Amino acid sequence: MLCSLPCFAQIKVPADFAFSTPFYEAENKYVVFSPKPADDYLALGVPYFDPTAGYSYRYLGNLKVANGKLNFYPADPNSSLIARWENLDLKVAVLSPSRVKEFKLAPEPEFLKDYQTDKLDTDYLMDKLSAQNGAGYPQLALPKLEKLQKEGYRSATIYFELAFAYNALNQFSKAEAAVDEAEKNGFRDELLIKEMHYALLHQNKVLPAAEYLEKNFKNFKSKSYKSESILNQLITFDNNKDLKNTQKWIAIYKTEIGEDQYKPRVDEIEKRLKDTK
Repeated sequence: MLCSLPCFAQIKVPADFAFSTPFYEAENKYVVFSPKPADDYLALGVPYFDPTAGYSYRYLGNLKVANGKLNFYPADPNSSLIARWENLDLKVAVLSPSRVKEFKLAPEPEFLKDYQTDKLDTDYLMDKLSAQNGAGYPQLALPKLEKLQKEGYRSATIYFELAFAYNALNQFSKAEAAVDEAEKNGFRDELLIKEMHYALLHQNKVLPAAEYLEKNFKNFKSKSYKSESILNQLITFDNNKDLKNTQKWIAIYKTEIGEDQYKPRVDEIEKRLKDTK
């Protein structure tokens, strides 16, 4: 089994190159991507985590066949081709130690020393889990977040990431419980408030959501976050044909926000209500 590609591919992939490891699990290792049908090379590089920029990939060169043998052709050492990465479950092939030696690569990618950090292990892990949530992979982040919570790790960040992951996975009651625990432990910021409000609305706790949001107006620092939450509350009342509360929240929008990118939507709802009287 020398080839894992259709017969029209221009490079035959060695049997030991198994494209079965998710990108995020191949961190700090030499990997190759599955070639496209017309490719006559295999791109080689290293997935890694940049504490500032998140999951990334550094291209190092290509593997090509010459004289019947697979050889490594390094990229220009004066150029650094780096991509910020969001497709975290893309399957890659991790090079075995024998292949690393065969291609005369350093046992450990040398550039990684530039990304060493003095952050505590748990804080560094939280950065990764936040990046996974942000890239749209809450199912990857959630198990480790829950483990940290059970181990007693407490911060506004972990509660937000927990609530975010639960909401993204439609586990709204768990998101509500996470924010409730955060508030009992003295953590209350606008990100937690947004997640709690979202969780309440999606459990059809419409009036409790409205009461919670009004009570926490003073805790918003960002006008855009506050406006987004008010609009979500307003739209929910409107969708529920609750005329009295829809009108109330139009007035709240005007008082608390006044004018921003959501004003045309609020004006549209207000005009429709007037036209249907």
